Amino acid sequence: MQVTVQQSRCLGAGQCEQLVPEVFRQDEEGLSQVLVSEPEPALWPRVLQTVQLCPVQAVVVEEGSGHPPRDTE
Repeated sequence: MQVTVQQSRCLGAGQCEQLVPEVFRQDEEGLSQVLVSEPEPALWPRVLQTVQLCPVQAVVVEEGSGHPPRDTE
């Protein structure tokens, strides 16, 4: 699975970076950037929480080449 940020939707609320700084950062304009598109399994619970908490649903999880996250159900 992979995590992405839809730049056209991002408002720069920063919740993703606060929850998972290992995966997200804000650029010079305050918009979220993905540092690691396929995070390690231990980070997935917080990544999925970020998906739910993003006020504009800019954080998206998609099927990718990696293994699905473990212990997230």
